[in-house]
Amino acid sequence: MSPATNTDTKSITNTAINLDYKTFALKIAYNGGAFSGFAPQKSRKILSVSEAISDALQSIGIKSSVLGAGRTDKGVHSLGMVVRFFAPRFWEAKKLEKILTPKIYPHIKIRALKEIDFSFCPIKDAKKRAYLYLFSPHLQSPFVSPFVAFERVGDMKILQKCLQAFIGEHNFALFRKSKSSAKTTNRIIYDARLKIFQRFGQKICGIYIEGNGFLRAQVRLMIGASLAVSRGEVDFSDFVLQLEAKKSAWREPVSANGLYFAKVWY
Repeated sequence: MSPATNTDTKSITNTAINLDYKTFALKIAYNGGAFSGFAPQKSRKILSVSEAISDALQSIGIKSSVLGAGRTDKGVHSLGMVVRFFAPRFWEAKKLEKILTPKIYPHIKIRALKEIDFSFCPIKDAKKRAYLYLFSPHLQSPFVSPFVAFERVGDMKILQKCLQAFIGEHNFALFRKSKSSAKTTNRIIYDARLKIFQRFGQKICGIYIEGNGFLRAQVRLMIGASLAVSRGEVDFSDFVLQLEAKKSAWREPVSANGLYFAKVWY
């Protein structure tokens, strides 16, 4: 008996899981530049993160669906994505981690692997998620540029003001990809702040955003609009109207390579 390929836990009976399979949670960091995104992309030939993990599992005889806590786009990295999969009961977490590690390295690194309750769903059970965006107003070396975006920034105080405006519950209908199929566009932002530090001999800016959930491209559009206001290309009043879902003032997302899926809480 093999687990169903449907990503919904309900598609697998409790009896089958309890008798034949264990449920595992895999926490991973990955270089998003090496993949087409987290989920499979039919129109692209580049392997997705989930497909890379699925292929590694199949190579050791584990045929299971792979479900992540989020869907990152091409070029977006992860510091702590959580992935669920099923494996026959004879597998132990330590042995699995030892065997899987070299199969998905160097673009994916296992940070933790443990057995969990069969009812666990990395999407529905998530309480909140956080993203980190690293960028610099200076061009980086080719060894750093895939991980630190080049973005023009203006007044840092205005940028911080925009980030603070996101905190609370808002309708982010105008901060999402047009083809997003979310049932509701309301999201709660718990924290949004800017930090400036020195790395690689230059100034690096980091924007941290934490919320109960995010729409497709929401974080990149939030940061893009905030930077535009800081540069004087968009009035803060128009920015507020976009946040109120009344008027679109800025629709250009920042580069994907500076974005990291930072953390998810359960």
